[in-house]
Amino acid sequence: MIIDPFIAWSRMVSTGLEMHATWLRSIETLQASQAVIGTRSAILRDVATTHPGTGFGELSRMIPEKLNAFGRSAQAVTRDTLAMHAAWSVQMQRVGRMMFAGRMPTMVEAATLAAQSADYTLAAMTAGAKLGRDALAPVHRAATGNARRLRGRAAH
Repeated sequence: MIIDPFIAWSRMVSTGLEMHATWLRSIETLQASQAVIGTRSAILRDVATTHPGTGFGELSRMIPEKLNAFGRSAQAVTRDTLAMHAAWSVQMQRVGRMMFAGRMPTMVEAATLAAQSADYTLAAMTAGAKLGRDALAPVHRAATGNARRLRGRAAH
């Protein structure tokens, strides 16, 4: 097993681009959240002052949609974290087997472990980017969906 620097570089660049895309989606989520909060605040003000008994349909969506989005986010974090821990466990077993072999590793064994360690490191970096992407996705979907739906309503 040989470490291919071109594949390693490609995986690092791909992961960096994924992290950048997640960062852009997080900014979009914040902007959408600001618009939704402004619109819903105006609806709440309108319900409380001028039109009692109206607007409750929109306001009744707030808690269930947040529970759904953050629940899905927590599921993604849990799933991805468990996968990362499983990969870490496999890597530590590899290291442990070499440490407890009772002898110096052969060149082939050392090279194999080095390649496996490099692969594990790249996979951990990719998994971290995936975790961020998957954790943000349900919240992003809810916030941007609400912003689109509420666009044009009383966002004073």
